[in-house]
Order: sequence, then C-alpha cells, then structure tokens
Amino acid sequence: MNFIVLILIYAFFIFLPFLPGTIELLAPTDNKPLSVKMDYSRNARYFGWSFRKILKDSLKKTEFKNNTAEIRLSSGLEKIEMMYSDFDSDKKNLDHILFISGNLITEYANNFNKEIYVEGNASFRHNNIIRAAAVNKDVEISGNSKIIRWLDVNGGIRAGENTYLGISASCGETFQLSKGCTFRRLFGHPILTLKDSSSVDYGLTDSERMDINNTSISTYFNEIINDDIIYDEPTVINGNLITNGKLEINNEFTINGSIKASGNITIKTVKNVNILGNIISDSIIRMAGNIKVDGNIFSQEEIGLEGVDVGNINEIKSVIAKKKLTLGKNVTIYGFVLTEGIGTVV
Repeated sequence: MNFIVLILIYAFFIFLPFLPGTIELLAPTDNKPLSVKMDYSRNARYFGWSFRKILKDSLKKTEFKNNTAEIRLSSGLEKIEMMYSDFDSDKKNLDHILFISGNLITEYANNFNKEIYVEGNASFRHNNIIRAAAVNKDVEISGNSKIIRWLDVNGGIRAGENTYLGISASCGETFQLSKGCTFRRLFGHPILTLKDSSSVDYGLTDSERMDINNTSISTYFNEIINDDIIYDEPTVINGNLITNGKLEINNEFTINGSIKASGNITIKTVKNVNILGNIISDSIIRMAGNIKVDGNIFSQEEIGLEGVDVGNINEIKSVIAKKKLTLGKNVTIYGFVLTEGIGTVV
C-alpha cells in the first residue's frame, strides 16, 4: 500500500510542471494574436507624424501668455514658444520647443536642444545642432550641421557636405545627399547622391532586358550552386541565382529573378546590369556601374553602391546593410536606407 502511494506521489510531481501548459492547451486564455502597430513597424516617418499629432492635440488645450506656454508631451511638461511669422534665429542655445508658423532661417552655430515644428521651409546654416525637427515644406541643411535624433519633412531635404543626419531622417519628396553625409536610417522619394554628368544612362528598357545580342543564356530555377561564380561574358538568366560561394559580374547582365550568395557579391562594369528581383548576401555587396535593381538589397555585413538605381516611383524598396553602408555618385533609391552601423556618402 505504501509503495503504491509513493508511486502516485512520484507521478504527481513528474506531471506537475506540465500542468499549467496542459490547462492552457485545453482551455486557452491567451490565444489572441499579438498586437503589432504597423504604422511604427514599417512607417519610416513615424517619429515626425507622431510628434505632429501629440503637439497639435496638446495645443488645443493650451493657453499662451506672451507667446509661451507649457504643454504636456510624452516626456512630461515642456515649455513651448510660438512664432506667428518667419523666424531668423540668432540665438546660440534654445532650451524649449519652438512652433514656427512661417519659415525658419538660422545663423551660424545655433543649438536647438528641444524639438522644432516649422509650418514653412527651414534652412539650417553651418554648424547647427538640432535635437529633432518636423517641417511641413522643404529643408536645407548646410555643411557640418547635426541632427541628434530625427528629422521629418513633408517636402524635400537637401543635405550639405559633412551633415550628420541622426538616427532617422525622412521626407515625402526628393532627399539629396552631398559628400560626407553620415546617417543611420533614411527615407526619400527618391534618395539621390551627386550626379556625375559623364555617366551613361542607367539600365536597359523593359523591352530590351531579355533581348541582348550575343549572350550566353544560363537558367537556374532555384538550383543551389556550391562554387564561386564569375560572369565575364554578357549573360541573361531566367529564374533565381543561388550560390554558397561568391558571385562576380563583369559584363552585361540581366536576371529575371533574385540573387542570393553566401559569399561576396561584386558587380563592376560599364555595361548595363539589370536585376529584376532582390539581392541578398551573407557577406559584402559592392556594386558600381550602370545597374538597375527592381527589388531590395540586403547584406549581413556591408553594402557599397555607385551608379545604382533601386526601385522606381511606384515601387518602394529597401537597401539594408547590418554593419556598414556606403553610397557613391549616381545612386537613386526609392524608399528606405538602413544600417545598424554607420552610413556614409563618399
């Protein structure tokens, strides 16, 4: 009898850790899908749009005295100053939020230690430091100015040489980058780097892509290749190209599919190169020439682009490099540019 009791007690303690899971399985109480705010997860302009909404909601409940007041933001009570016209700033340090109903023009070496909202255009001259700014029209940032957190613009952005663009910089129109700009996350429609007037046109037209004279045609339907691949002759590929080695393209090339490589991907040619899908590498991607990419570009390490078109006016795409991202001349990207490291324009 005692032996049977001991067996039952032993079985009870063996089963005990599984009891909560069994109850949840039989009568689930947490079976609803997780709530994911898609506006934040995919919206590159989330910071600016969220700030505009919080600011305007707070202003509805605020009474101003001598153009100043206190408003409640997510960070707590903040002082705000209202400008009812254009504002030419000659102050060296501003420690409160600014609401400017006109245009903003800054002098040399201003420090904006709190957020700025501008309903018109904004011009940040040399050596300005801006914590964060939401601008409804266009922005021009002169050389050596710095965005500490984020910049969001409904119009376009023109960033001068050696501008630091903070954690996130985004706009609804053209985003022009000059040499020496550094960044983490960008969004523009499109993002442009300096154009070289001697460059030839980008890519083939749709009707020409699969009709190149004197090409060797290789077709891979998701077949995995274990060797390095080098294309020195004009080539057209129908399907996806997947390799566990490196990939090198040195001549005219069109692929009606995506490219994935475990090793480096190097494309360097004055000929036309057209990739109708995505480019993915576990290593380094370097592309220079007359290159058109209809899909996304992703690297676990580094990406370097020069003379590359990504996406189009109707197709928002992403260029993502985990460690480092370098943009040279003649780059056009419709959509997102992201890196966990540092992005640089050279």
